[in-house]
Amino acid sequence: MFDQLVVGAAPGDAITRNALVIREALSVLGPSELYANVIEPGVDHIVRPLGELARRPNRARPLVFHASIGCWPVFRELQALEPRLALVYHNFSPAEPFARFAPEVADDLIRGRWELARLRDRVELAVADSAYNAAELDELGYTDIRVVAPTPDVDRLDRVVPDPAMLRRLTGWGPGPVVLCVAQMLPHKRIERVLAAVAVLQQEYLPSARLALVGVERFGDYSRALRSFARSVGLADLQPLGRVTDEELAALYLRAGVFCTLSEHEGFCVPAVEAMALGVPVVASARAAIPDTVRDAGVLVDDPDDPVLVAGILHHVLTDPTTRHVMVGRGVSRARELSADRSLPRVVDALLELAGPVEQVGAS
Repeated sequence: MFDQLVVGAAPGDAITRNALVIREALSVLGPSELYANVIEPGVDHIVRPLGELARRPNRARPLVFHASIGCWPVFRELQALEPRLALVYHNFSPAEPFARFAPEVADDLIRGRWELARLRDRVELAVADSAYNAAELDELGYTDIRVVAPTPDVDRLDRVVPDPAMLRRLTGWGPGPVVLCVAQMLPHKRIERVLAAVAVLQQEYLPSARLALVGVERFGDYSRALRSFARSVGLADLQPLGRVTDEELAALYLRAGVFCTLSEHEGFCVPAVEAMALGVPVVASARAAIPDTVRDAGVLVDDPDDPVLVAGILHHVLTDPTTRHVMVGRGVSRARELSADRSLPRVVDALLELAGPVEQVGAS
């Protein structure tokens, strides 16, 4: 059927999940492979290395390329091997926040837009995760862009049993409310904003509140800077959890009183959708694509750099029953609107238009 390519594949990564959900749907119609330049343990049994791209089984059809960062090896292979592409654009993060902690990543992000502009004439279908992402493609000269949510499986965490060990660990934190932040430890995620806001929440409103921080630490200098900042603002009992399993994440959402992300840049924000789907109120920065993803289902903060403002919002959401009831209802409804049940058929149908008539495997 169709093959796909991501720059990097990792467990828990939203782009990897997106590609795997699409592959599962396409596999009903025929062989479908996923390739990546960097493959982390945990997905190495289901993702093929970039070096095998030349032997992919569906060379007669466009390759589905998920763009999220510049990568010279990937660009070189696309230029040499793939005259026809279907693009899924997940957005490139701004380079500036990375310059201090990972200048090589900043370079990749800058070059990514250059690469995407040069691939434009090969792209026969362009899909953007959000209207925000579509606007960026438009600036690069792309036309006929389709906006489709990145097929979040909103019921994924409902299908697992919350991890008992994590639930016991959470009980050990005490009876206070848990503020949950799920984000890779990357500079543009602005984790320090959440640290400062929860510190004020503890000092001015709810001393027993605790922050659970879920996300892979990518850059040692940045992670150390965050820990130092947490100490400087007086944040009590920070709980950095790193990468967690789905069972552990389900336990965290079960215990969380509010989900908070104050990222400066998101092309969609899948964790916010997961939180809404599980009935956890969302407080988020009004930045990039987040307002379009959350809409009126969460509280959007116009000034996420004001920790006193954010702390007051968190306190209100945690303690006002009427607000919580309204936010939970709106959140579940919004998550359903963005679910794979609604978005995945649109992506598959668009790809099938490129493929022409196909027969389902096993059909008579």
